[in-house]
Amino acid sequence: MASRPNILFVVVDQLGARWLPTYGNATVSTPHLESFAAQSRVFERAITTSPVCTPYRGCLLSGRYPSQTGVLRNGQAYPANAPSLADHLNTAGYSTNYIGKWHLSGAPQENRWVPPDKRAGFQHFIGWESHHVDHNAGWIWRDDPDAPIHMPGHETDALTDIALHQLKQATADSDPFFMLLSYQAPHPPCSPPAVFQDMYDTKDLLDEPNADPTAWYDMPNWNADYDAATFRQLYFGEISHLDAAFGRLLRKLDELSLRDDTLVVFTSDHGEMAGARGIFGKGVMYEESLHVPFIIRAPGQTQGRRTDQFAATIDLLPTLLDYAGIVKAETVEGISLRAQIEGGDTDRDRIAISEYRNFCATSQDWKLITAGRTLEAAELYNIVDDPYEQVNRLDDPACVEAQARLSEALRRWHGKVCAGNPLTTSESDKAWHQVNT
Repeated sequence: MASRPNILFVVVDQLGARWLPTYGNATVSTPHLESFAAQSRVFERAITTSPVCTPYRGCLLSGRYPSQTGVLRNGQAYPANAPSLADHLNTAGYSTNYIGKWHLSGAPQENRWVPPDKRAGFQHFIGWESHHVDHNAGWIWRDDPDAPIHMPGHETDALTDIALHQLKQATADSDPFFMLLSYQAPHPPCSPPAVFQDMYDTKDLLDEPNADPTAWYDMPNWNADYDAATFRQLYFGEISHLDAAFGRLLRKLDELSLRDDTLVVFTSDHGEMAGARGIFGKGVMYEESLHVPFIIRAPGQTQGRRTDQFAATIDLLPTLLDYAGIVKAETVEGISLRAQIEGGDTDRDRIAISEYRNFCATSQDWKLITAGRTLEAAELYNIVDDPYEQVNRLDDPACVEAQARLSEALRRWHGKVCAGNPLTTSESDKAWHQVNT
């Protein structure tokens, strides 16, 4: 392995761990991702630090919580004064590349050019701001100037073609590369190629105990109006299509002899409720929205391992810095997961915090959700015994110790992270109930 490995970071949009075979789903087909997981470190319990697009991206690039950066909801820009992951890697001699959906340059939230000063330091940028409602009618911008290029066919295939070309170009450079490939799929409304959609037209797609077969997906602005079974057929088709694209990326790494020198990360910004509890979308603290895939292959790794090490979005930046040989600044939150990726011990006592409309404290076994952005506990679940979160154990005498432990961890986090944040309680109500897509 090179002392400073290349890094290929693949983040897909709105893919919950619940919908992947790697995490126990028996319906969805993802053979390439399954093969990759068999060679990689699979984090069985990983959560998003914020279950919505822009706050996640702000957290990923800064290593800071949304309440620390001020990137609290969709449509906000990455802070100009916040050192980014690209900034750190640029200083260390990496070639930094971004491909795909950005969603960090502020309003308006639409398919448009991202100006150079809004790209958080990335040297090479091929992407767009946000909102390809039709995955077959996407536009992309290649560096400068503001000259849109139509992406032929489905944008998942077009983005993959671009990434394959850029990977080949990166091998000509003596510097290690960092490539962040940000797919918009499977973000609804979904329009997978027919061959992938048809894979699910005869299957029972609503067999979980918390699935609501009467739920209806109605998004007039997106020309989407159909039942939960149709939603899942389209959504699952997008997932299988993404899997085929990911297989192409892995093959290209092998063809370019990059496998032994490249760290590969596959994850998602947040999940999708997909009709669970009658809800579609994200932004809530239930497992379908909060629990995301974390599958990481170290350079040269061939044997897969699963770990119950608890992990979160906030850990990704320090992990990448560790592999790049960069000392983590004191302002960076989270922990490096490198030891666990390479077979180290698990910290079973860890509690991770997520934030959006609510706060959420999660441990290996338990989850506490607050009433809005307050410290008042509203829901408590044992996610081992009750993985579909059907029994609220709040104030159950048998759960006093677990509730107290999570509440205290949340209180300490809040005191450190949210002090002086203007959007904490009363002012947050209007902000958090905007339409966030």
